[in-house]
This record gives sequence, C-alpha cells and structure tokens, in this order.
Amino acid sequence: MTIEIEEYSKNRPVSVWGAGFDQGQPHAGVGEGPHVMREAGLLKRLTTLRSSVTDYGDITVLRGEDQRQCTRQKEVAKFSRTSHDMVKYMLDQGQIALTLGGDHSVSMGTVAGHLASDPDCVVIWVDAHTDINTISISNSGNMHGMPVSFNIKQLQEPFPHPELKWLTPRLLPSRLVYIGLRDVEDEEKKILERLNIAAFYMSDVDELGITKVVEEALNRVDPLGKRNIHLSFDIDALDPSDAPATGCPVREGLTLAEGLTVCKMVHSTGRLQAMDMVEVNPRLAKNQEEVERTASAANDLILAALGCSV
Repeated sequence: MTIEIEEYSKNRPVSVWGAGFDQGQPHAGVGEGPHVMREAGLLKRLTTLRSSVTDYGDITVLRGEDQRQCTRQKEVAKFSRTSHDMVKYMLDQGQIALTLGGDHSVSMGTVAGHLASDPDCVVIWVDAHTDINTISISNSGNMHGMPVSFNIKQLQEPFPHPELKWLTPRLLPSRLVYIGLRDVEDEEKKILERLNIAAFYMSDVDELGITKVVEEALNRVDPLGKRNIHLSFDIDALDPSDAPATGCPVREGLTLAEGLTVCKMVHSTGRLQAMDMVEVNPRLAKNQEEVERTASAANDLILAALGCSV
C-alpha cells in the first residue's frame, strides 16, 4: 500500500501510547488492541513518514478475578486518571496525542486531559453508539458506554467511588458532535435533544454523503474554524465487513473509505491535537484474517488523520 504525507504536517511531533484497558465492558481481549495495532506495523509506518514520533509504550491493566460491575467501575475511574495525565502531558509538550485503546472508557480520561490542557477544544466522536449514558440510565452499567457523560457538567450524578473525584467536567454540549450513529438508546436520544448536541446518524450519511456530513459536523462545533480537535474513533463505527474484531458490531456502518474521508477531512483542518482509536478486540475475531483486517483498518484511519494518504 502506497502512503504519502502532506509536507506541511510532516514535522508536527506525534506522541503515542497504548491504553491496554478492558474493564469498561465485559469482553476480555480489547486491552490487547494496542499490541495488535503495533504488530500490524503502525509505529513502523508512522516513524517512516514523520520526522518526530515519541512512543511512550503501553500501560496495561490485567483483569482480576473479581469482575463484579462495581469493581470494574472502580477500575475505570482509576485508569481514567492515567489516561488524563498521559494526554495532558503530551499536549502540554506541544505534541499530537495518539491513544491506542483499549475500550472506549479510556476516552473518559483522554477527553478530560485534552480539556484540562485546552478548555476550548471540540470533540468529534465517531461511533455506532453515543456513549453518553449515565450511571442511572445505563441498561448495562458498562462504563465504555458512559465516557462522554462524565465530561459534561449537566450530566453529573453521584458516583460510588472516590477515585473519580479528580475529574472536572469541562465539555460544553455545543462542542461535541457525533458521526456514524446507528445504535442509540432512547434515554440517550433524550439527552442529545435536551442538550442540543449535534448528531449525524448513518441515515444522514446515506442521505447527504460523508463529505457533507463532516463539513456540517465541523461547522456545528467550530463555526469559526479556530478550535483544536479531539477525534475519538471507535472502530465499531465501521461496518463489521471492514472491522469485524470488535465488541459491539452494528451492521450498516461506515465503509472504510468513508471512515478515511472523516479522518482526512479532520486532518485537513490543521487543528487535530488528539486522537483515540479504540475497541479493537482480537479475541472476538473468528480467525486471524479478521484480526488483521480490523487492525489494518484502524491503522489506516490513524495514518489518514495524521496526514498520510493511504
């Protein structure tokens, strides 16, 4: 596969770390996502194309025997502080912060860390799901479905573990936009409507085309085109035919080509400062080919967001 990089972005420093955490949901294996993406050649490709790449390695939390929901929620709270600190440190060093997940609960901390470094940033959440559940309305209690809500002041609820007291919700609803939605719970839809959060479903993509959707999404959260961007990309935003090795696949998603368009257009703004790539789970693949297909898609999306033509 031929890869080129736009010259103006080549010298922007990138920092990479792996958030090997999987307790925001019940499936073991998603914590192996960073390793799988690395094995598929991400760092080799990235360092070949960019003049400055700093690899901070992976931080992995192994599952204990106690997998009660309350225990996993406590572990999410603890790891979120780690992801907050990592992303804030990288951004404060003037680097683009790339986080390899891990389940999407890690983005509770990455988004919080970005907002701590730059309170004016906007968040583009590319996902089949909104991940804006709260403790009280969640059907499952799995915190990979809640990272957005913990960052929005209007959605705060009592949390049973003190390990999350550090988090200050700074995300304004007007600075959040979703792309690729197709599996949203009724209570989450009510939140989107109440807070007037911009959301583009797959029906919008089918009607308008992905280019128009991204243009409108950017205009909604940043009409003046001045704010830095946090791109949080759940691999299940893609159709399972392009990314089968994930925990919550939903049919009729974005094609890989459409996902690449999203990433390229975000890159073209020149304002991408942080990216998460999450929910790659090799243990849920039927065979090695599905693992490789999913990891390759994730890596191509990352490279496109960082200015590489895939």
